[in-house]
Amino acid sequence: MPHLQQGAVFMSQSQPQTVSFEGEDANAGYAAPLLDLIAAGVLLALSGLVMVASLLLPVPGAVLTAPGLLPFLAAASLAVMAGLLGLSALRRHRAGETGESDFGNRAEDRRTLALALTIATYLLALQLLAFQLYFDIGSVPLTLSAFEPVTIIALTALIHTSWRGPLWITSLVSVGWTLALSLAFQVLFHIPLPGGF
Repeated sequence: MPHLQQGAVFMSQSQPQTVSFEGEDANAGYAAPLLDLIAAGVLLALSGLVMVASLLLPVPGAVLTAPGLLPFLAAASLAVMAGLLGLSALRRHRAGETGESDFGNRAEDRRTLALALTIATYLLALQLLAFQLYFDIGSVPLTLSAFEPVTIIALTALIHTSWRGPLWITSLVSVGWTLALSLAFQVLFHIPLPGGF
């Protein structure tokens, strides 16, 4: 009996473990400074392009209601974050840090390349396969464009490469998500989706 009491006292005196969020992969560490510099450069170029394009949009009313205001602000904030990423990478490079590896492992590089090619193919398909079909469900006018079928196919491919579940579940998730997104933009926001004319 005394043995049980000691165990009970020991358990009550132990410190509870705390749970904290450590990111998606706590052991990943920083990327190599060279990769962060490349990413910062690409993001700065992209944000600069979006800011210039948003300034070229017509301003039918006041500046605060200009259609290019939100894209300009989003691109400007992206440029600031990319600049900070670049500065951080330069500091780490000067300190002699190299990251886990300069270019990662080959399997991860192939997956990254496959992801980039899938996204590029998706964007190209939205442009080349553009169509629009108008129809009503009840009294709600809807438009079916290339966005829906192309997004379903691309999203199914992307999910299937990352998650090896059954294809029918992956397809069902892609169909559900794409239709929900399409209905939200068409019915709630009245914003046309890409893939139309």
